[in-house]
Amino acid sequence: MSKFRFTSRTKARKRAADVVFEADQRGMGRNPEVLRDILRQRRVVTAAQTPLPEYSVQIVEGVADHLRRIDSLISARAKVAGFDRIAAVDLAVMRVAVWEMLENSEDVPAVIAIDEAISIVKSLSTHSAPSFVNAVLDAIRKDIEAPAWSRRSAESEDTASDRDKRFAEEDFEDSAEMPLTETSVAMREDMSMDMSVEDLEELDELLGEY
Repeated sequence: MSKFRFTSRTKARKRAADVVFEADQRGMGRNPEVLRDILRQRRVVTAAQTPLPEYSVQIVEGVADHLRRIDSLISARAKVAGFDRIAAVDLAVMRVAVWEMLENSEDVPAVIAIDEAISIVKSLSTHSAPSFVNAVLDAIRKDIEAPAWSRRSAESEDTASDRDKRFAEEDFEDSAEMPLTETSVAMREDMSMDMSVEDLEELDELLGEY
């Protein structure tokens, strides 16, 4: 990994990880609303608090928006039986780093996100945490950078588009096959009073096609 340099963004990442850690301690689980609630509280500045850096806010909002996807990636690569087997501080830091790799890679290269995460856990966690975090995040980085990842993302978008189109077609078919109700019959009779024979024949032909 590249040589680590302490920057103002390191502090922002650590502050973001603190918020994510607190949300986890409050039983966040897979519910991002807990994280959003704590973020709203932290954005209210008091005399006893320093304001969250804007990048911290961006990170926490991003983690909340993509929590399930982030946790799925971590779970797949951590190779442990449940998040309760991961130290809470390590999990919070990894969630921050994975968001950066997923959603902010144009601004922050993956290698920097990983280096920052390792440096933060070195100061906060156990002596074995850096190697564990490095292994998990590097495996996730390789997943994201693999061509298969791009294909899966594109296929997911295509699948969603096809599904929406199919649902729309099914809705149209269902409406076309619905029997005429008393109301629709009455409307048709009202229309027929103002239409010529030729118009009625054309209307019947059109209705027959549907």
